[in-house]
Amino acid sequence: MIGRKSPKSSHDKIVPKPRGFDDFELRLGDVMRGERATLGKSLLDVQRELRIKASYIAAIENCDPTAFDTPGFIAGYVRSYARYLGMDPDDTYAVFCAESGFETAHGMSDAASSRKKADLPVATVPARDPFSQPALPFAPSNDSLLSRIEPGAIGSTLVLLLLLGGLGYGGYTVLQEVQRVQLAPVDQTPVVLSDLDPLQTQTQSNESTDQNASVADAGAAAGVFTPPASVDAFDRLYRPQALDVPVLVARDAPISTLDPNSVGAFAQIANQDLPSIDLEPADSAAAARLASTGAFPTNGVTLIAARPAWVRVRGGDQSILFEKVMAEGETWTVPASQADALLNVGESGALYLAVNGQTVGPVGPSGTVTSDLPLDGPTLAAALEPANLQSDADLTRVLAELGKDITQPSIGQPKILEDSAPGVTLVAVRPAWIRVRAADGSVIFETIMNAGDIYEVPATEEPPTLRVGESGAIYFAMNGQTYGPAGARGSVTSNLALSVDELSQTYSVASIEADSDLARVVAELTLPLATD
Repeated sequence: MIGRKSPKSSHDKIVPKPRGFDDFELRLGDVMRGERATLGKSLLDVQRELRIKASYIAAIENCDPTAFDTPGFIAGYVRSYARYLGMDPDDTYAVFCAESGFETAHGMSDAASSRKKADLPVATVPARDPFSQPALPFAPSNDSLLSRIEPGAIGSTLVLLLLLGGLGYGGYTVLQEVQRVQLAPVDQTPVVLSDLDPLQTQTQSNESTDQNASVADAGAAAGVFTPPASVDAFDRLYRPQALDVPVLVARDAPISTLDPNSVGAFAQIANQDLPSIDLEPADSAAAARLASTGAFPTNGVTLIAARPAWVRVRGGDQSILFEKVMAEGETWTVPASQADALLNVGESGALYLAVNGQTVGPVGPSGTVTSDLPLDGPTLAAALEPANLQSDADLTRVLAELGKDITQPSIGQPKILEDSAPGVTLVAVRPAWIRVRAADGSVIFETIMNAGDIYEVPATEEPPTLRVGESGAIYFAMNGQTYGPAGARGSVTSNLALSVDELSQTYSVASIEADSDLARVVAELTLPLATD
């Protein structure tokens, strides 16, 4: 035992090591496919560039020489494809031959020629469509018709058809119910009118008078109505009463002699118990008597407008007591506490004053503006002459109307329409661009208004809005007074509601002294009204 070595223990185990890239067998096809993938080329790209069939390229990568029809071309195909991939042609061909077992054949040998296919029984192959059934292994096959139908689409289609059918049936049912006429019996016996003298027809009967009388009595007892025998009688029976020919009464006098109080639609109103009204116009003598007698207050000053005129009365503290465009025949009495009141008039020739019961004036020539006229009785009596009724027919008519009771309603003229609400009028004292929009945003009016131009805002349910490019040039006339301006000079005003309440709360009464253009425009607008 001495000197002998003990054998190695068989229990020693070999620990397997991890395998690397070189431990695996790398074949030619893997290398070629990797190089082709590096170039980013497909089989069709290689076929298009090398003019070699894609099936031959796949056979070279798979080392399958049986896929070639002519074995003599295999060497050229392999070398061309290796050169295309950047590999050594000879080494690549040698590896191809080693892996596939292919041997180079002599050019004159039988192995180098084309392979003859074995004689197979000829089978009848049906004609195929090259587009629907391509014979390419890499082309995708067409899907069948049933594979394109989804079950969810079938359910949706059925639900849609059921919905359309339900809607159609519901519409048909509603149409039938609408067109159906139902007759319900009523507990009322039909009444036969016996007063049909124009329509009654008498039938001649061969029976005796006694039989006719007995039949008539029986028919009356049973409520039987004998219809008219002629077609015209039926037409008259069922014709509406409005289509009958009206009864006309001939008149031999002209239409001017007709009295609406006795004939016509207002005859019943005239017959009612109404207070008597003097319809005769007052003469000049009555007007003169009114002007000279105590028709007006014996103490104080009263303004009388013979024609439309703009008037402003200020107190001693410069507060505005009264301002509006006085209409023809309108009067206003100065309060007794305002002894130092001052008067401004746009049309001097249209305004008269009643001082202590006497009518004097006018306050100035027609077409002129009177400013800061003291409304003191002694001063006015000394400065103004008594009114000449002969030279001003309008004053005569106004004084005559003031002497009558005009509060009584007129006969034969009922009030049909409601009094319109007070409106808003835009007055431009200088050129300014304006745009008026309705509540729905549509443009009602848009223009450049020049000095003296006016625009009456239409009355709508929702007030329109105003946009002004020059706010200091636009004023608002409402309820006989002038408000404004819309804003400071040179500023733009937007979305301003054109309602009387909104404007009267937002703006104060305009001052003519602060804007000379406003005084001139007011005088120019008042003068045409006076001349009319």
